Amino acid sequence: MEQIVRSLSMTFRTFAAVLLVSVLSPLPDGPEASASAFQSMLSSMSGETSLVIWKSEYSVTLFKGTVPVKTYRAVFGKGFADGDKERTGDRRTPEGDFYICSMNHSKRFYKFMGLSYPSLRHAEDGLRKGIISAREYQEIETALREHRQPLWETRLGGAVGIHGRLIDDRSALLTRQNWTDGCIALANADVDELFSIVTIGTPVTIIP
Repeated sequence: MEQIVRSLSMTFRTFAAVLLVSVLSPLPDGPEASASAFQSMLSSMSGETSLVIWKSEYSVTLFKGTVPVKTYRAVFGKGFADGDKERTGDRRTPEGDFYICSMNHSKRFYKFMGLSYPSLRHAEDGLRKGIISAREYQEIETALREHRQPLWETRLGGAVGIHGRLIDDRSALLTRQNWTDGCIALANADVDELFSIVTIGTPVTIIP
């Protein structure tokens, strides 16, 4: 995680320059042409696709290798000010290293990219504090080792992911207010774009 933070700091100026060029450059005609150009640019770049979510900056940055490609504005759980997630119901967005373990069209939110929370670190803390049982810890550990969706139905909580607005919310705008129960919420158009880029297994790092 520290290496990613250093990488973010080192590449910030480069990213700002790239962003400035993208703002000043003419966009292709229409959203489909723009999406096609973006996909073509990504495919021409080397390295692994990953996401870095920076809670204090209200941002989700798409990386290709060590290069930050695009940053999206995000909001988080209502327990934002209380730090890392510890248990179900605390409404905190977890921190640490995860991967995308599910992708579906949620009945509640506009699309959903599930994250592999609880991580092994969260599970170890939960076992030590008596929040989960040894059996639950073992199930989580096995799922993570096999790169599957970990157990979500424990007192550690689960079903944390990246998604858009509530299905019954017709607003096109993403407010600055943290309104989720711990998930990462983006504008629907941004979710559409990420949904077309990431895959099951894409690394996701969440930093304070």
